[in-house]
Amino acid sequence: MNSRTVASAPIGLAPTIALRLRREALLCAAIFTLMLFGLSLLLIAWRTEQLLTQLSQERVARLVLQVNSESERGLRFGVGLSDQQGLQGQLGRALAQEPLMRAIWVTSDRGELLASEGPRSYQRLVQAPWTAALLASSTPLTTTRSTPTASLMGSALRDASGSAVAVTWAAFDLQAIREQARDAAFTMLLRGLPLALTTFVVMWWALLQWSRQVLASLERSGSARHRPHVRATAVALCLLVLTLAPMGMVWSAREAVRPLVSQQLENNARDVAQTLGSEIDRALRLGIPQTHLHGLQELFATKLEQAPELSYIALRGAHENTAHITWANALAHAPLSAASLERQTIALKQQGSGSLAVGYSHNYVDGQLRGMVIDLVLAFVIAIVLMREVTRGLWRKSLLHPLLQFEEGRIWQRIRTVWERNHTVLPQTADNDARLAKECLQQLQSTIAPQKTHDADNTQSPAWVSGQITLLRLTVFLIALSEELLRPFFTVFASEVQAADSRLSPAMVAGMPVAAFMATLALTQVAGPSIVRRFDLRWSLMAVALVGTCAMAATSMARDVHSLVALRALAGVAYGLGFIIAQTAVVRITPGQRRARGLSEISAAIVAAGIVGPPFGGMIAARAGDAVGFVACALCLIAAALVALRLSIRRQAVVANQSAGLATTGGWRGYMAVLREPRAIMVILGAALPARLVAVTVLSVVVPLYMSALQQPPAVAGRVLLLYFLCFAATSTLVAHWSDITGQRKSFIYLGGLLSVLACASMVLFDGATGMAVCCALLGLGQAFQSAPQIALATEVFEPRQGTQESSASPEQALAAFRFIERAGSIVAPFVTAVAITAWGYAGAVLAVGLIVATATLAMMAGLRKPAHVGASGAPQP
Repeated sequence: MNSRTVASAPIGLAPTIALRLRREALLCAAIFTLMLFGLSLLLIAWRTEQLLTQLSQERVARLVLQVNSESERGLRFGVGLSDQQGLQGQLGRALAQEPLMRAIWVTSDRGELLASEGPRSYQRLVQAPWTAALLASSTPLTTTRSTPTASLMGSALRDASGSAVAVTWAAFDLQAIREQARDAAFTMLLRGLPLALTTFVVMWWALLQWSRQVLASLERSGSARHRPHVRATAVALCLLVLTLAPMGMVWSAREAVRPLVSQQLENNARDVAQTLGSEIDRALRLGIPQTHLHGLQELFATKLEQAPELSYIALRGAHENTAHITWANALAHAPLSAASLERQTIALKQQGSGSLAVGYSHNYVDGQLRGMVIDLVLAFVIAIVLMREVTRGLWRKSLLHPLLQFEEGRIWQRIRTVWERNHTVLPQTADNDARLAKECLQQLQSTIAPQKTHDADNTQSPAWVSGQITLLRLTVFLIALSEELLRPFFTVFASEVQAADSRLSPAMVAGMPVAAFMATLALTQVAGPSIVRRFDLRWSLMAVALVGTCAMAATSMARDVHSLVALRALAGVAYGLGFIIAQTAVVRITPGQRRARGLSEISAAIVAAGIVGPPFGGMIAARAGDAVGFVACALCLIAAALVALRLSIRRQAVVANQSAGLATTGGWRGYMAVLREPRAIMVILGAALPARLVAVTVLSVVVPLYMSALQQPPAVAGRVLLLYFLCFAATSTLVAHWSDITGQRKSFIYLGGLLSVLACASMVLFDGATGMAVCCALLGLGQAFQSAPQIALATEVFEPRQGTQESSASPEQALAAFRFIERAGSIVAPFVTAVAITAWGYAGAVLAVGLIVATATLAMMAGLRKPAHVGASGAPQP
C-alpha cells in the first residue's frame, strides 16, 4: 500500500483549508517559540542567581566560621562564651565586612542570647528544630535556610571536648544578588529577541510548507506538484535554527554572567585578604616580627581549602619581595602564569609591614561558566519536555496532528514492509496505515462539509481513544509532577521533624515517610481494576487528586514524624491509585495491537515529570521556602483534578467492554489466576521486578552517594540522573510503536535486559563520573526497551479471543498484579544495595545487581521458549 492507494481526497482540498493551516501553523510556531525561549530564560536566570548566591554564601560562611574559630580559641583556654569580652567586637567586624549581612548573633545551647549585632527581628526567623539539628550534629556543620524575609546561615560552636555549646546565626539579604540576576536575564532577553523572532518565522514557514506537501500527497493529482526539495529545505532550516538558537542563548548567557561572576570572586578574594590581614596585624601589634610569624603556611593553606575559588595567598614585604606564598592544592605543582591571574592586595596597617595579596584565576571563572553552559543546554531540554506535555491536547486538536500521523504511518509502513520479508506480522497491525490515512482524510474533509458525528460518544472510535489517552497522560503528568517537585527538599524537611525516639538518626527519620509512601503505593495497585469496574473513572481520578491535594497541604504543617508518616502514606495511596487507574483505563480503551503505545504514553508522562519537576521544585523551595513548595505540589494535583474532569470515559463504557468478553473472575481469585499463569509470572519476575530493583539501586542510592564520595557537587549528580530520563523519554515511545507494528514483545524485553546488564557492567569498565553517566544512559535505554512491551505481554496473555476458552483473569487484573509485584523491587532494593555496598563498594554493588538482572533474564528466556499457541482467530498468542 502506497500513498496513491490511500489518497481519496478531492482536488481542491488544500485551498479550502489553507487559511486554517496558516493560522494553526502560526499558533504552533508562536507557542513553541514563547515556551522554548521563555522557560529557558527563566531557568537560565535561576541558574545565574544560584551561581552568584553560592559564591556569596561561601563568603558569609567563612565569616561565620571565623567568628566561631576565634571564640573556640578562647574556650580552649578556659574562657567561657559569656566571659569573652571581644565576642561583641567580632560580630561587629563581621557585620561591617559583609554588605549582604543584616544581623549576626550567638545563642547558647540553652537558648540564651550571648551577643548580637543588627536588628533582633531577624532572630525570630530561626526555628527551634534548626538550632537543635546543629547542636545534635556530631560533625562540624554549616546550614543555610531560606525564608521570605532573609536567608539564614548557622554553625555550631564547640568547646575543647568537641561538644556543641552554642550556635552562631547570620541573617543576610540576597536581594542585591537577585537584582543582578534579573539584570542579566533582561540583557539575555534583549540579545535573544532576534533569535526568538528568527526561530518563530522559520518554524512557521517550515510547518506551512510541510503541511502543504502532505496535503499534496493526499490529493489524486498531488504527485505532479510534489516538490521534495522544498521539504528538504524546510527540514534543513529547522535543524539549523534549532541548533543555532540554543548556541546563541548560551553565548548570550555567558557574556552577561561573566562580569557578575568575576565581581563575586573579587569580593571573595578581598574578604579573605581582609580577614587574614587583621590576624597578621594583631600578631604584629603584639611585637612579633614578620620573619618570626610561624604557621603562616598552614594558615594560608586552611584559607585556600575553605575558598576553592582562590588560587594563592602571598605575604609581601615592605620592598615587594615575597616572604610567604601558598598555592591551592590543585596548583601546588603547576602554578599559573601571572597573565591568567587576578589579585586583590591590601596593605598591612603596621608601618613598613608590607602587603597581603590574594589571587584567583580566570580558569575558575571559565570553569564555572562551562558548568553553567551544560545547565543552559539542559534548560532547553526541560523547556521542550514541559512544552510537549502542556500543549499536547492543543496539538492533537489541530489539523497538523492528523497530517503528522499520516507521515508517521508512511514511515512505519516502510519499516513493516521490510520486517514482513522475514517475519510474520499480525493482521491487525497491518491495517494501521490504512486506518491512519482514513482518519486524516475524515478530519480534513470535515472542515469542508461539517456534519454531526457521534465520535465523541463512540468508545470504539480511534479519535475518541486518542483524545482520552491525551487527557490521561496530562493527568498522570501533573500527579507525578507533584511528587517530583518534592525531590530536592523533602528529605531535608523530613529529617528535621520531631522524632518519637531521640535515638533515631536524622537519616532514619527521613526514611520512615519515604518507606510509608512506597508501601501504600504498592498496596494500592491491586485496587485499580475494582475501582474502575465499580465507579466512574473520571470521578475516581478527581477524588484521588483531591485527596492528594489535602495530604500535600497538610504535610507542610507536619512537625512530628507520626503525622508526617501518616500524611505521606495517604499521598502514596493517592499517587498509586491515580497511576493504576490511568493505566487500567488505557488497557480498557485501547485495542491489543496498540496497547504498548497507549501504555508508553503513561510511562512517558511520569518520565517527563522526572525531567521537569526537580529543577522547578528546587527553585521554588530556594526562593520561597519549603511551605510554598508543598503548596506548588498541591496546585499540581488541583490541576490534575481539573484535567480529569474533562475525561469522558464512563462506567457504561466499562460495562460494554465487559459484555464483549472482559468479565472475568473477580476479586482475589482473579489475581491468583494471574500468579498461576506461567507466561505472565515469568515476565513479572524475570523482567519487571529486576528492572525496578536495578532502577532504585542505581538512581536512588548509588548515584547520590557515589557522586558525593567523588566530591562532585549535587549539580553533577543531577545531570547524571537526567541522562537516564532523557534516554528513556527519547526511545520509549519509538520502541512501543515498533513493538506494536511488528507484533513482537519478547525480543524487546530480552534486548532491554541485555542493555541493563551492560549498564551495570559499565561501572567496572569506566571510572568515576564517566562510568556513572554511561551506566545511567544505558539503563535508560534498556528500560525504555522493556517498559511498554513487558506490560503489553503480561496483559495480552489474558486478552479474550474468539474461539478460545474464557480467561480466568482480566488484563486489568494482570496489570494490577504486575505493578504490585514490581513495586516489591522498590522496597527490597535499598536493603540489597546497602549490603552490597558494604561488601563490595559502589561499583561492586551495581555489578552484583547486574548479575541478578542477567540471571533473571536468562531464566525468563528459558521459561518463554515454549512456542506461542495460535487461537481460532489466527492471531498468535504472545
